[in-house]
Amino acid sequence: MKKHPISFSLDVIRVSILLLSVVCSAGAGRKISVPHDFPSIHAALGECDAGDTIFVAKGIYRENIALADNIVLQGEDMLQTIIDGGRNAPCVIGADGAVIRNFTIQNGTVGIICRNTRLTIERNLIVGNNGAGIHAILTLPDITNNIIYRNKWTGIFLESVRSTHSSVDHNVIAENGYSGIFCGGRTGALISNNIITANKEYGIFVCTNAHKTRITSNNFYDNRNPYNSDAVIQKNNIEIPPNFIDPGYPAFNYFVRPVSICKGRGENGSDIGLVEQAKVAAQNQAEPSNEYKNDNKYSDTTALEIKAPLILGGVNFSTASAELETSSYAELDSVVASLKAYPNLKVEIAGHTDEEGSDSYNMALSNDRAKAVMDYLVSHGIAQNRITAKGYGKTQFLVPSTTPEGRAKNRRVEVIPVK
Repeated sequence: MKKHPISFSLDVIRVSILLLSVVCSAGAGRKISVPHDFPSIHAALGECDAGDTIFVAKGIYRENIALADNIVLQGEDMLQTIIDGGRNAPCVIGADGAVIRNFTIQNGTVGIICRNTRLTIERNLIVGNNGAGIHAILTLPDITNNIIYRNKWTGIFLESVRSTHSSVDHNVIAENGYSGIFCGGRTGALISNNIITANKEYGIFVCTNAHKTRITSNNFYDNRNPYNSDAVIQKNNIEIPPNFIDPGYPAFNYFVRPVSICKGRGENGSDIGLVEQAKVAAQNQAEPSNEYKNDNKYSDTTALEIKAPLILGGVNFSTASAELETSSYAELDSVVASLKAYPNLKVEIAGHTDEEGSDSYNMALSNDRAKAVMDYLVSHGIAQNRITAKGYGKTQFLVPSTTPEGRAKNRRVEVIPVK
């Protein structure tokens, strides 16, 4: 029996509506929660599909992760949702079309590495990584509204990247070990509206073949050198104090004050520096680098009064060296905060080693490490006459030094109040 034409049309409409709803539902993607749905970010990424959003609760996630194409990875709180790379691999490997936002990304060989992938990196604190904070190869991600801070080599390494619609835009890039941005190979990128400040050698270093990089409307304040001779700098770049609200640990509030010269000085009348008017840790001033509590049970989040010997469990050095690891800075900054909060307090910095090596070698190494910590405190505003440094070598073990764990506990730096 033939169907009536009107009935046939209604069936087609119903099927079409059903197919459309399925397509729309698939496009919307799932909402996945860590650790509610999966115990780790890695596990969630292994099960996600394009279009999914993974929400990550506050916590320290000691993982090395690879993003998936076209997903969103979002932390609950920038300062308290932490991806810690454990110093043995990149923290994050990028993927095409992915978005990563609202994390602290720390202690990797690299913070985020992007191998010919275009993703969006926004509203993150990228800190204390051993090489670059962000390393982009061939393709430039969208890098916007991040704080890229105290990475050992450079904040951003652009390796032969080309960009058409992406840019390095509206970031604060501060206190990195060599340069704020390093443009290598035949890089041609747009770098605009950033505050690039207090980097140890260069604000931006441009290799000879990377001269097509466009550098416009940035503030190069207080770098040892704002840029090198191969950098092509537009006249609208400035070198003026940015006037941050509350920079550095613990608040990391690198928005500029209303009176800042950076207001309205960017391209098309935008601000130079961070522009997203979200509070940066207004209520959550947690130390980003670890969840360590000292032996006297004081939390790292307060300016504690040092009343007893304090073991700096988060302070580490390069092997057989007195060179501080960048991951040590946050805990040292908390000591600075304590000494500033209690200006009458005087302290001894005591260095200790394990039993490996000669007595004289260990005495010298422990003394050099104590001096390195003292120099850091002095360089951050603590008067020299309030601090002494002394090495004790291998004369004062906490535990028997017969196992790797025991030796690790005995290698330490203490802050001792002086009566």
